[in-house]
Amino acid sequence: MRDAEKYPRAVTMVEKGNNRIFGLYLALLFFIGFGWFMIAPIIPDLTRILHTSPSDLLVIISAYGYTMVVFGLLAGYLSFKGKVGNSVLASAVLTVIGLGLRPVLQGYIPFLLLSILAAIGYPLAMAPVGSIAEVFGGSRSHSLIGFSVGSLFLGMAIGALLTPYMIIVLPLDAVLEIPAIAAFIIAIMFLIFKGKFPSYYSPRKFKGLFKIGMLKNWYVGLTISAMSVMFGSIASSVLILHGFKVSTALEAGGLFGGLAFLGSAVGAMVLPPLFGRNQNLKYGLVSTGSMAFVFGFSMMISLEFSRSLYLIGILFFLFGFFGNAYWSMAMTSVTYYSPKPEDAGFSTAMFSVATNIGVAVIPVFLGSLFVSPGHIFLGMIVVSLLLLFSGLVSYFLLYSPKRS
Repeated sequence: MRDAEKYPRAVTMVEKGNNRIFGLYLALLFFIGFGWFMIAPIIPDLTRILHTSPSDLLVIISAYGYTMVVFGLLAGYLSFKGKVGNSVLASAVLTVIGLGLRPVLQGYIPFLLLSILAAIGYPLAMAPVGSIAEVFGGSRSHSLIGFSVGSLFLGMAIGALLTPYMIIVLPLDAVLEIPAIAAFIIAIMFLIFKGKFPSYYSPRKFKGLFKIGMLKNWYVGLTISAMSVMFGSIASSVLILHGFKVSTALEAGGLFGGLAFLGSAVGAMVLPPLFGRNQNLKYGLVSTGSMAFVFGFSMMISLEFSRSLYLIGILFFLFGFFGNAYWSMAMTSVTYYSPKPEDAGFSTAMFSVATNIGVAVIPVFLGSLFVSPGHIFLGMIVVSLLLLFSGLVSYFLLYSPKRS
C-alpha cells in the first residue's frame, strides 16, 4: 500500500473506508454511458422527430470519442494539478445541461450541439480515473479502475437494451430526461462531498511523464476499443449483406452491440479484482489478452460465415467480457509508469486519448472492408493481425509499479 508518511491524507481516506464519493463517481459514469448509447436503438424515432438522417445521428454517438481526444488531456491536467474534483464536478454539470436541454429544444442542430456539450463530460470524468483509483484504492487501484470502466459500459449496455422498451410506456422526451435527472442529483451530491476529493498534491513538471513503454498499452487500448466499436457498428450491415431481412438485421445488430457492452461491463468488474497486481496481474494480462484474440477472431468469423444469431451474440458478449477486462488491466498497467498518484491520472488520460484516436480512425477504414464483398478477406486478415499483436503485447506490459 502507499507509504503512509508520504501520502497521509490518502491513506487515512482509504483506512476510513470512505467509499461514498467513489460510489457517486461510479453512478456518474453509469449515467454518462446510459445517455451516450440510449439514442442508438431509437434512431428511427429520432430521425422522424428531428427530420434528419440516421448518419447525422450517428455523428452524436461518435462525438463522445472525439471529445475524449480533444478534452482528455485537459482532464488529465486538472488531476495532475490536484483538481480532479473540479474535473468530475464539471463533468456532472455538463452532462446535466447537455442531456437535460436536448429534449426541450427543437431541431437537429440544437440536439447535436447539446449532445456534444454532454459528451465533453465523458473525458472530464473518465480520463483522470487513474488518480481517482489511486487515491480511493491504494493497492486496489486495479479493481477500482475495473469498476469505473465497468460502470461506464454497464450504462452503455443498459441504455442500448432498455430504451426501446422504456419508450413504450413513457413519452420519448421523458425517457431522454432520465439520465439528466440522475446526473443532476449526482451533481448536487458532488457539491456536498466535493471536499472529499484530494487537493494535496505538490506541483510538478510535465517533463518525464511520458514513457516509451506506454506505447504498448496504448496499442492494446486503441485496438480493443476500435474492434468493439467497429463490429458493433457494422453488424447490421454485414447481416443484411448475407441475406438477413432488414428488420431482423437491425434488431440483431442492436442486440449484439448491447451484449458486447454488457460483456465489457461484467468483464471489467469481475476479472481485474481476481488478478490483483504483480505476478497475478501478469497472468491476468496474458490470459485476457489471449482470450480477447481468440474470441475476437471467433466473433469475426461467425459474423461473416455463421447463420446462427445466438452464436454470434454469445461471441460478441465473450469478446466484450475478455476484451474490456484486458483493456482495463492495460489501463492499470500504464499507471505503473507514474511515480505519484497525480501522474497516474495524466497517464490514464493519455491512454484514453490514444484509445479514442483508434476508435475515430480504425473503424472508418476497416469497417468499410467488411461491407464490400470484394474486400472482406483483406479486412479479416488485417483484423486478425491487429488482434494477434494485441494478444502478444500482453507478455510485455508492466505489471508492478515503477515508483520512487
